[in-house]
Amino acid sequence: MKKLLLIHLLACLCINLSAGTMTRYTGSRIFWDSRSSVNVFESGGYARMIELQDGRLLACCESGGIKVCFSSDKGKSWSSPTLIAPNSNNTPNCVPDLIQLADGTIIVGYNPRPSAPYTEDRRFGIRLRRSTNNGKSWSQEIFVYDADYVFENGCWEPSFLELPSGELQLYFADESPYTTNGDQQISLCRSFDGGLTWTAPQRISYRSGFRDGMPVPVLLSDKSDIVVAIEDNGWSNVGDFLPTTVRTPLSSNWRNNSYVSGSNSRRNRSINYNYCPMAKGGAPYLRVLPNGETVLSHQSRYGESDNMKMYVYVGNQEAKDFKAMSKPFLQGTSKGCWWNSLAVIDTGIVVAVGGLDGKITMVKGYPMKAFQAPFATPRIDGVYSKTNDTWFHPSAHQVPMGQETGTFSYADFAYDHKCLYMTCIVFRAKARLEEPFPDGINLYIESKGQSTDNLQPSAYRFSILPNGTYSVGQGNNKTDFIPVEDIQAQIVGKTASTSYRIEAAIPWTSIGLIAAPVGQEISINLEILTGDGTTQLIERIPDASPTKPGTWMMLNLLEPDPTGIGEAKHKISKDKNQAIYDLSGRQRTSRRNGIYIQGGKKFAAR
Repeated sequence: MKKLLLIHLLACLCINLSAGTMTRYTGSRIFWDSRSSVNVFESGGYARMIELQDGRLLACCESGGIKVCFSSDKGKSWSSPTLIAPNSNNTPNCVPDLIQLADGTIIVGYNPRPSAPYTEDRRFGIRLRRSTNNGKSWSQEIFVYDADYVFENGCWEPSFLELPSGELQLYFADESPYTTNGDQQISLCRSFDGGLTWTAPQRISYRSGFRDGMPVPVLLSDKSDIVVAIEDNGWSNVGDFLPTTVRTPLSSNWRNNSYVSGSNSRRNRSINYNYCPMAKGGAPYLRVLPNGETVLSHQSRYGESDNMKMYVYVGNQEAKDFKAMSKPFLQGTSKGCWWNSLAVIDTGIVVAVGGLDGKITMVKGYPMKAFQAPFATPRIDGVYSKTNDTWFHPSAHQVPMGQETGTFSYADFAYDHKCLYMTCIVFRAKARLEEPFPDGINLYIESKGQSTDNLQPSAYRFSILPNGTYSVGQGNNKTDFIPVEDIQAQIVGKTASTSYRIEAAIPWTSIGLIAAPVGQEISINLEILTGDGTTQLIERIPDASPTKPGTWMMLNLLEPDPTGIGEAKHKISKDKNQAIYDLSGRQRTSRRNGIYIQGGKKFAAR
């Protein structure tokens, strides 16, 4: 008996060791909705965007001078551009940045760049214009700084930050102190009167022999540090720019002529992400989400030959450990995406603003830490109906995908005591059903939420064709799925002229559970497959590996309403502005008197 017990314990130990437990990534991942793509400017470059205090969006770009335009519907449509800083004297105004101060003043800064032939009376510099009436009119040009008059010793790329004290800071790249070499530093000017007057510049970042450039500052959500994203070409064995951060405590605020050199990189200068092959490239941009997380973007070829693309990462509340790399724009192979930026609007929506094919284009992304499933019993018939479907997101659009392959899709989840429900609509004309390489989706479920780097028997993969035909695989303690024949699920697929829709009801008992695991961990992965008979493109969740459940997204089963109505009770929190968020960081969807409310908009009850 003791011998049998010992054998059993050893077997359990071997199983646990083989599980390969890994640390689960718990940060947000951004899901880009390419159907929200809008052209902001029909031509231009170096665009920036902010949300104003009155709820409008304001964008600026360089295009024959500095232009601005406004949106009153969160970016769905834009006003005609207004030229606020025209070019003059053979000196284009370039690379604008913008900010709205706490008192409501709007400031647009820009970078005069004289054209050749150079003359001493025309200098590279930093200027700005102010508006105290919400952008209706703009002040005369205000001087901030002048560099040299030749290109090799110019200054570049202004960017603003307002501190809680009211101090306004303007960061820029400056090579005018280094007239005998190609070095460049990050400089800082300060204003204590809302941008009317400015101090002389001070150096805040410099790596001798290299070119720190393109600064974008933020103040962390806990007000502890000022963090500045820069491009840095001084990292060993790289040979290119990398997105890098330099920082100082707010309490220090770059006083006593302190700056971040190349020798103290471990403390205040750091590369905060790691992808292989490394995503080299410049033009970084940094912003802070309402939940304190940070988002970083930059441009990179990243194995794409000469086709420049914009990549976005999510970092922690210290602006470190950036992961979940995603690509906002669907570009194909012919369009480059240059000199991009980010904005955070509404209740935490991330807006990517890109110089795409000569135009300025925006697209919205939704940061999520976990998927949500309300307590509901949708009808599984492959037909969307406002009166019969009950999903977490209006129109079942919780999970947008498609930026990598161009096969765009929406997915959503629900659950009840018997089943887990999933719906997915894929916008794909003439869906392919034939082997090899058909269209379809792979839905992965780790029913016990195990964070492992291999596939345990609690991991399942449902491979579903557009017509609803499906097969199931179960983890084998390694990196493969073993076919399983006896799992019964209700899965329906229907094809239309421009799309196909899949709906599934998967009994809890079929994936090793006796009841809905409310309050317990369960994780999900999703892949959208696009085949043409010879190859198969796969759209994946950012940083999710099909063989490592520890990289999958958590699925939160929202508790049923104790009143018995059947609507899920959402777990909510409030940010400093009293906006309401669910566990994914997105604004709560609720139902009141037959009306769904989300983001201030109303939807008819379904």
